[in-house]
Amino acid sequence: MARQSRAGTVRRIHAEAARLVEERIGPPPSTTDLPVPPEADQVFALRQEEQPVLGLDLTYRARGNEQLVYTAVQYPGVAFKVQWFDTKLILESLGVDALAHWVNGTIADVGRARLLSQALLTAERLERMRSVIGEGHSVPRGCGALEFPFPGRVLRELGFPEVIDPTTRHTLTTPIVVQEWRSLEGGLDFATGMRPPSQVSVADVTRMGQKWLERSVPPGFEPELLTRLAPDSTVPAFVDAVRNRPPLAAAARAFVDSAREYTRGTGELFALRGRNNVYFDADGTFHLIDAMGRPPWQNSIAKLEERLRRIRQTGRPAPGTAPLAPVVNSIASLNALADEVGTEPYWELPDDLKPYPWDTYVDCIDWQTDGLPHEQQPAGKRQAVAEMLRVRPAVDSRSDGLTR
Repeated sequence: MARQSRAGTVRRIHAEAARLVEERIGPPPSTTDLPVPPEADQVFALRQEEQPVLGLDLTYRARGNEQLVYTAVQYPGVAFKVQWFDTKLILESLGVDALAHWVNGTIADVGRARLLSQALLTAERLERMRSVIGEGHSVPRGCGALEFPFPGRVLRELGFPEVIDPTTRHTLTTPIVVQEWRSLEGGLDFATGMRPPSQVSVADVTRMGQKWLERSVPPGFEPELLTRLAPDSTVPAFVDAVRNRPPLAAAARAFVDSAREYTRGTGELFALRGRNNVYFDADGTFHLIDAMGRPPWQNSIAKLEERLRRIRQTGRPAPGTAPLAPVVNSIASLNALADEVGTEPYWELPDDLKPYPWDTYVDCIDWQTDGLPHEQQPAGKRQAVAEMLRVRPAVDSRSDGLTR
């Protein structure tokens, strides 16, 4: 039965890739148009003796925060994204006992059930996103759970345990998605920024909150305000372009409306901080290159409200492992864009949280660590993530701020 299931999933990845090739409008990018990874990243390239994988001859193209990106000669113009990050989190959640399984080669068997569950969840979430967003916006296609043979050296480079023999291979149940390869030239991205502010002003945070979350002061875009709170945000430049390009404004309005509908129905948040996660091509069409956020049991609009409510009620930092300030900033940026293009806000504070004590909020945020990548978080927070993965409670992730 397991072999039949594996064979069916491999057939699916080929079928989804073939569909993307067939549906593609225009020629696929040539080999010379595809990115050449830096020399330091060549460790992720698969060697000749490690090919083919799943019937594909894979060429390494890029490493993201949560995935490795390959192309295959069999399907030109298609990206194959191996989502290693959740695999790593789940295996880490097995605790210190996992180390022995890495050594004796049984880690794949021990973690298979949880990895399979995560892979299937990824596929379901992507299908749900596509059903709301619609076709033509580059939403990846989930291919279910695939047994991917990770070379040991790749796992070591990704931060898996040092006990892994770099010369061996570990076949792990992993989510793999396919996506049309899209050139990111000639357009604009909407990125709310990864870098923390060098200094945090209570006046700035209060102004942001009142203007774009409480909506208690008159609207009006303030690019300097967003830049001070997120120095690498592309939102100010994007809004400036929207004002001068009506087709881009129409596409931005469609994006905000689709994002609002998706979050209203699922409670899930978008990954808006990184460059090119949300991309608008030269024609103005938006593309969700890598915009799916964390699963709702890790972070959601309801969890955001719960943590903001806890700060308001207690005046103390709210428990939880998910980022807070970066999510608030991203929502403020989306609402600022909504104001510019003349549509409803993406989300606003529920009435019971207004007015909000933004000065207390500022004091409750660790502005230098909030939103850092998982590996850079304090050990206590990484351990809390592992505990959450073990429990994984089912919660309603929707929001009063979206469902009123």
